[in-house]
Amino acid sequence: MTRPFVGKTSDHYTFDPKVPSIPMISASGLAAIYAYHGPKQRTGGTIKFSVLNSPTCICNGGIKGTINGIPFHKDCLPEPKGDLVQQKNPTCWVETYQGGLSCCHHQNILLDKDQTPPEELLTYHMKFRFYFQPYTEATPTKPASHTNLLRMYYQTEANAGEYDIPKCSSTTPSEDCVHEITAHFQVKDMMRECPLRKDPSCWGNTTGYEGINLIYAGGHCHAPSCISMELYNADTGMLLCSHYPVYGKTHEVFDELGYLALPPCLWGPETEGLAPPTFIPFNGNLTSIKRNNNTYTHYGEMASWQMRGILTNLPEY
Repeated sequence: MTRPFVGKTSDHYTFDPKVPSIPMISASGLAAIYAYHGPKQRTGGTIKFSVLNSPTCICNGGIKGTINGIPFHKDCLPEPKGDLVQQKNPTCWVETYQGGLSCCHHQNILLDKDQTPPEELLTYHMKFRFYFQPYTEATPTKPASHTNLLRMYYQTEANAGEYDIPKCSSTTPSEDCVHEITAHFQVKDMMRECPLRKDPSCWGNTTGYEGINLIYAGGHCHAPSCISMELYNADTGMLLCSHYPVYGKTHEVFDELGYLALPPCLWGPETEGLAPPTFIPFNGNLTSIKRNNNTYTHYGEMASWQMRGILTNLPEY
């Protein structure tokens, strides 16, 4: 069967001879009525093209696969961005993947073999309360009442989105079982030059600025194995932010017994009891260190930094 590159109408696909492959989604329903496909009736792949009457290069793209019919993809960055590849962490490859986010897509239910999913649906409601302050624009004699906080995000697991905590040796005392990963990156690795109104992660126009003032830093890790998360200014050796889980001891709000808290790091006005903001240039080097207890194996662990900052220039003294 043959057909022209250009589709017959705008509803027909037009092939681009410069593109060597086409991503494909394949799904089938559960009945004759059009509805959402089942969790095991979906898959995807790539159609590769070959040139007629000419050699075609075949490249080794590694082992590909799916989990519950969904193509598996991870982009674990090598050192110095992260060290999961060097550690051969199982989360990076489909042939070694053991568990985590890729097993938890829509309508995938994780149960023991002897359990049956209940037929009834759990319905719940959530209530949110938002507080705001009116914004006052800047004048020739007075700055604006508020400054835009930019979103900065980086994963110590370096694009993997999660990682495995491998079990330590059975001969090692539990208190000495510590698994560590590190990441080395720069402020500019978190920059996104795009209009502020387009996406919450956009930084807008950074021309005329030299760096950021760090205002908020919050690490993300999972109980019960998280020991610590630390963020350093690698150029000065200064510890910028550290997280050590705080165990609740009472039944008071934010101190609930049996729960853990990870208080964030904050910078701001000294009149509010905060440390002054920390300036970091765009080419400033940062190091993240994450430690977990690995008495037992854990899947789907995370080590990301959610941060906020303000575009600014190097302070003049």
